[in-house]
Amino acid sequence: MSSVYWLARSGIVVAGRTPRRIRHGLASTVTSASYLGWRSKRLVTQENMAKVLGLPASDRRVKRAALSSWSNYGRTAASLICLPYMDILDVDARCQDLTQGMSWRDCVRQAMAPGKGMIITTGHFGSWDLAGALVARLVPISAIADAFKDPRLNNLLQGHRQEKNVSVIPVSVAARRVMQELDASRAVAIVIDRPVTRERGVEVTFFGHRAYVPIGSAALAVKSGAAVMPGYVWYAPGNRYYIRAFPPMFPRPVSGAAERLREIQRLTQYMFACQEEVVRQSPTQWFMFRRFWPDDADPSAPGAETAEALAA
Repeated sequence: MSSVYWLARSGIVVAGRTPRRIRHGLASTVTSASYLGWRSKRLVTQENMAKVLGLPASDRRVKRAALSSWSNYGRTAASLICLPYMDILDVDARCQDLTQGMSWRDCVRQAMAPGKGMIITTGHFGSWDLAGALVARLVPISAIADAFKDPRLNNLLQGHRQEKNVSVIPVSVAARRVMQELDASRAVAIVIDRPVTRERGVEVTFFGHRAYVPIGSAALAVKSGAAVMPGYVWYAPGNRYYIRAFPPMFPRPVSGAAERLREIQRLTQYMFACQEEVVRQSPTQWFMFRRFWPDDADPSAPGAETAEALAA
């Protein structure tokens, strides 16, 4: 019998009955202590935050922001644990839409209009689970998610997402299942900010530095014709939330491997230009605890284009 499973199951019940302020406070204390006691992760988080803030890693402002990121991650983790107890209608009512030029719902409708489905790209930022649950009230949606090693623990935690009408696609069968979902004119959510090696990824400019990220989201968009729509939900003061979607970008027809690669790079750069905007607005809600930029990530020229320019 898995002690982790039973601990998680009992902990979810206790957490769901604990006042929000106390629940978030305890979770933030645990994650902050992890940051302080885990030297390698602490240094990596500071390196990442230094790139975001444009300051030396030794700067006190960088160190404070890195600690705040881990503290805020506790709140996000607590929200996942308590997802079954959250009223998404209430969350929606407490959301302030920061989408520019239209509402986030208009972005979703625009992306879905051609009938080829939609790829929603998001990151380890704010609460991606709440983002999925909100979109699920508007369109059918699935999300790619890593599986836990314990099958019962995996069923328990993934079941929380399914209870909020977000179907879960295991990473091991992601490519085939995503194409099936898009063919059925559904939406698929993918967390894109996963650093990879130069050989395995596509190059993007992120906060003025080169990084290498997976090609999967853009490659699936090119193959299926589905629109790419970046979207994020994060925490606002006063137990409220911000939500922002970006204009959908539609893949261009391609012929040949070279043209396909250029289109993948264009779409991927758009995804990360959008993510840069929200991370720049709330850097301590970006939860990147692995080295995101390679050691040789010198500033690129020219710098990253804005999301609006790339969408044009």
